[in-house]
Amino acid sequence: MRRISREPSVVITLALLVGLMFAFIIYPQVQVVLVPGLGGYVSFLAEQTWVKPFFNSLQVMCLSTTTAVILGFIYAYAMVYSKMPFKPFFRVIGVLPLLSPPFVVAASYILLFGPRGVISYFVFGQSPNILGLGGLWGVQTIAFFPFAYQLIADVLARSDARMEQAARNLGAGPWQVFRTITLPMARPGLLAAILMTAIYIVEDFGNPALIAGQFTVLPTQAYGLISGFGDVSGASVVSTILLLLALALYITKTRIEGQRSYVTISGRAGTIPRPPVPMIVNVFCFVACSLLAILILMVYGVLFVSAIVEVFPVKWTPTFKHFEFLTSNITPMQNTLVYGTVAAIICALFAMLLGFLVQRREWRGKRVVDFIAIMPAAVPGIFFGIGYATAFNQPWLDWIDRGALITISMIFWNIPVAYQAAIAGLQQIDRSLDDAATSLGAGSLRAFRDILFPMLDGALLTGFVTAFVRAVTTLSVVIFLFTPSTTVATIKIFQLINDFMWGGATAFTVSVVGVAVLVLVLVWTISGRRVGLQRTQ
Repeated sequence: MRRISREPSVVITLALLVGLMFAFIIYPQVQVVLVPGLGGYVSFLAEQTWVKPFFNSLQVMCLSTTTAVILGFIYAYAMVYSKMPFKPFFRVIGVLPLLSPPFVVAASYILLFGPRGVISYFVFGQSPNILGLGGLWGVQTIAFFPFAYQLIADVLARSDARMEQAARNLGAGPWQVFRTITLPMARPGLLAAILMTAIYIVEDFGNPALIAGQFTVLPTQAYGLISGFGDVSGASVVSTILLLLALALYITKTRIEGQRSYVTISGRAGTIPRPPVPMIVNVFCFVACSLLAILILMVYGVLFVSAIVEVFPVKWTPTFKHFEFLTSNITPMQNTLVYGTVAAIICALFAMLLGFLVQRREWRGKRVVDFIAIMPAAVPGIFFGIGYATAFNQPWLDWIDRGALITISMIFWNIPVAYQAAIAGLQQIDRSLDDAATSLGAGSLRAFRDILFPMLDGALLTGFVTAFVRAVTTLSVVIFLFTPSTTVATIKIFQLINDFMWGGATAFTVSVVGVAVLVLVLVWTISGRRVGLQRTQ
């Protein structure tokens, strides 16, 4: 690998990238930790108001992760191993929840099963109280099982079919092959997927805010301390506790992933068909996936129906008044599109250039920079948002426009997914190509521009579309940053739901999901179906 010390332009570019990461990733996080001061930590921890939310977070994390991973594993196994019909349809359904704010599941749950829910009240005549642990457990299971499915499907797809086929040829039954070959090979990856799902769940803010009721968890406690009491110091302490919990999970996941070397076996494994599974397994997979698909379609179907009827579920007269409400309050959607598009473009380009300098060039400290680029993946959104609110809410920074600050937060919140897409793309290109260019006299940046960049369009588009979808569906990162003129769609949806304006809320939700799907389909079409959503690893 070529060293950069003899290329001043590369050194300056690297210094600029690293400086921006320190300013917009490290500095805000350090501010959250430092705001309370030692006395603030001692006094707040001594009050022990955080203890119950902490154990509530652990409880719902364990419950929701268990059920989400079980459902995700069944769905992933069905997609990778079974011969059931309609797999393309089920794959689309499995991706759909990734294109919407996770908290819309809580909104749908209320519309379906709440005190006046279309199923609970109008079908069964019941008015249940769904707020609390039970409701949150169910909502987070449905909201996050697609994340578990995506991660586990990736692990199962990498397992070596040759060993499974050899075991079957030697007389082992399907269950014995699954128990002694498939699971042991995939175990490190499965554990890492479980921990990543747990991180998503423990960091979740929107669903607990809507459906947890008095069952307070750490993210909702942090939000309540700021919004209800203006206690930034206490919220910072709670967010730091949440950060430590998420970091512990992430570090454990990273160490487990270090054991993956025997899981993915290179060579011809992918060309050998997997041994067939028994017909009863195919039937079970089809039934299970069908039930999950029906549930997901109900979640999104009820949102669409609510957006086009007078008063759901009381008055079913078709109407477009909720979309007329949206057009008369179009600013949040406009802000979402502008902020999300700008953030996604800059994020993808920033991550691509940074990935090139880390992956292809040799210099001191690049492992530290690599760690910083991945760091936001382990940082709870509520912590990230409080960091920006405290770090940039200073008199000498009043010149920074709030819309620009929201865009910047979206950029650096999504750096990990775009950066990982860039690294994955670079690893597929032989180093001899850019080495040949530099040996003929081209500088590193010119080699990147003329040789590598045109070959990385797939990775670039993957980074763009993933950053865009995450930017337009985020809530916790921006909830402390908006003003009336810089409100984004997710904030507006959250406000409308809290005001029980379900028609307007669902119209905004349908529009956000529609925009995310449209962008994904357009990029997918332009790229020749070479682009997908990059998962945080």
